[in-house]
Amino acid sequence: MKKKFFIHPFFLLCLSALAVLTATSSCTDEFGDVELNLIHGSTHSVADLETAKGMMLEAIPRIHELREHQYQYQWNLHIDNYAGYLCVANNLEGRLPSTNYLNSDFESGPISNFLWVIRQVVPVMNSANDLEFPELGAVATIIFCLAAQEYTDVHGPMPYFDYRDLKEDPPMKYVPVKDIYYDILEKLTEAVDTLKKADMTPEQKEALVFFDKIAGGEVSNWIKLANTLRLRIAMHIKKAEPEKAKREAEAAVQAGVLTQTDRDIELAIPAGDHHPLYTISDTWNDTRLNASFENILKRLGGDNRFMLNKLFEANHAPLEDKNGNPAFLEPGEQYVGIRSGSSVFNKNENLGAYVVFSKIHRNFATHPIPIMKAVEALFLRAEGALYGWDMGGTAKQFYEEGICQSFIRESATEREALIYYNAYMRIDRPADITYIDYYDRKNDYDNEEHLVQVGNKWDEADSNERKLERIMTQKYIANYPVSLEAWTDIRRTGYPRQIPVVYDAGDHSTRGGVVRRIPFQLDGSVSAEDVYDTGIPALGGAGDYQGTRLWWDVDRPNF
Repeated sequence: MKKKFFIHPFFLLCLSALAVLTATSSCTDEFGDVELNLIHGSTHSVADLETAKGMMLEAIPRIHELREHQYQYQWNLHIDNYAGYLCVANNLEGRLPSTNYLNSDFESGPISNFLWVIRQVVPVMNSANDLEFPELGAVATIIFCLAAQEYTDVHGPMPYFDYRDLKEDPPMKYVPVKDIYYDILEKLTEAVDTLKKADMTPEQKEALVFFDKIAGGEVSNWIKLANTLRLRIAMHIKKAEPEKAKREAEAAVQAGVLTQTDRDIELAIPAGDHHPLYTISDTWNDTRLNASFENILKRLGGDNRFMLNKLFEANHAPLEDKNGNPAFLEPGEQYVGIRSGSSVFNKNENLGAYVVFSKIHRNFATHPIPIMKAVEALFLRAEGALYGWDMGGTAKQFYEEGICQSFIRESATEREALIYYNAYMRIDRPADITYIDYYDRKNDYDNEEHLVQVGNKWDEADSNERKLERIMTQKYIANYPVSLEAWTDIRRTGYPRQIPVVYDAGDHSTRGGVVRRIPFQLDGSVSAEDVYDTGIPALGGAGDYQGTRLWWDVDRPNF
């Protein structure tokens, strides 16, 4: 009999007092790891609208975390790195010696947030008809589908139907990714059908406004969120099931996705608070710009380097190399990113090393936390049009609109955005800029194979492969910091190109390449026996490794 690792929900509730102690602490604090195993207890149904409102209000900020510590575990200590956006800037007291290192405590963030969300929304889904409020059930279903899609893209198979039934005790049956994706697509379609027939009372409209902190309390925005999520999933499965992908994508666009005139689906930062990434970077010194993102932004940014200037700070202190020699960088002189897999230090040691590299920009402190950006829908449509699908326009049209909108949404004025955009779109080839590690020159990188190969200007004479690289690279820039989708795009298309890790301290199944999934959790609320009995078989015969491809991550050419 294999050993089970299982914490009963009652024990988890007993730990809830510790959560208060960790709400604003960094990941190196004493009680940090405990909080991530907390799951709010709930019944399978709710008795009244007030209770439902409260549960929805609790669920929405947990989709993409507002609290710094939880955000760090949910995204920043692994997925932000796998996406090439950011890099851990210190070794977290030896617990993360390299960015690919497997640390089960840190990797518990995605499952903790997923379970936190579904234990609030599933009872609402179950009770909506009894409350004579089917629209509430549809919104709860969309949240469930979004959380499930994101979580399954982290590990792969999961006990999807058991989770939806709020089952708490083993055995839990892991379901293949294909089955999860199919059910999500079906549920999203049903939710949209319900919302398109919405006939809410004034009290119900007020309830939606009360708890809806991401879509403005507008039914139309929830419909567009659901359809855009459906389009995202369709694009994910393009290689696995191209005909279904085409049908789902075209149907989603026809039903109405986010467009350039729509607001982003996002969680506003409360007055007096900061975006979690800003605190993690500026106050805790736990994350910095990644070398891959630095190089992409420099090679494609031209003289203005618009996005680099908006998102990151230059080095904030003088920099010396590892031998104590001046690296010829005075404060504010250069944007410098850390190459994944570099040997970083404890944050209280060697303060002139990687901690001096580029922080999150101070103006990013008040940025909302994006759930689904409108620009993502534009780039998804550009990609679909490139495949010959009916997206309601051309690949060039959606590509250029996506870039333009990303500039507009990062600018103080539309005039400023258009000035930068017009200069940006004249760049037809990337600048000849290689990566320099000013601290450890052994990490310098100039192999063109892994540096962006295309400029910003659209060229109809290009091959479809080069057009796809343009689309995916610009989507990557515009969609920052939505790192899970960026990581997924890298896995499924190979773009944007990433500078390889310096040292792979993971399970070595990637052979120094892209991490393709996070292995299953084998502690906390998870039964190891369930993982072995149904989880690993649901992967399709491959082992529980970082290099194992998920169902949609098919190893074949893009065209």
